[in-house]
Amino acid sequence: MFTINSVTAKQHKINELDKKIKNAQEKLNSARIMDQQLSQFSRIIDNSLTREASFSFDEINAFKTTIGRLADQRTITINKLSDSNKFSLPGLVETTYNLELEATYVQIGQFISDLESMDNIIKIQALDISPLAVSDKEVTAPNAPNRYRVTLELSVFKVKREA
Repeated sequence: MFTINSVTAKQHKINELDKKIKNAQEKLNSARIMDQQLSQFSRIIDNSLTREASFSFDEINAFKTTIGRLADQRTITINKLSDSNKFSLPGLVETTYNLELEATYVQIGQFISDLESMDNIIKIQALDISPLAVSDKEVTAPNAPNRYRVTLELSVFKVKREA
């Protein structure tokens, strides 16, 4: 009788400890997920704060290189890529990129999704999509997807830190 009572009490204690461990494990997993999400958000904030009055040439060239890499991954043709500084609101630094691309609708969607996943604050100012004129010399495959000329104007922002 004493053994049964002792074992039953120990079994209840083990079950209680198992529940506590399970609860603590769930909290740990939630904390890991939140940490991962917040670290990505922290990267965006770090990339978006500056003490400078404008973007540096290195930042502009790095962004152009990234756009070129993204377009190359999606087999998108870049016909034009230019940048310019814009007058922006006080406390903001803005640079604008004008792109002229040739791509399919699927490639355009994937490219815009890639832009959204970057660690910068990006705003698409203008997006114009028009059919690509096919010359008489070009022969397209019967089931080839239609290609379009895409004119894209996007701005990258940084927030000036206060001293």
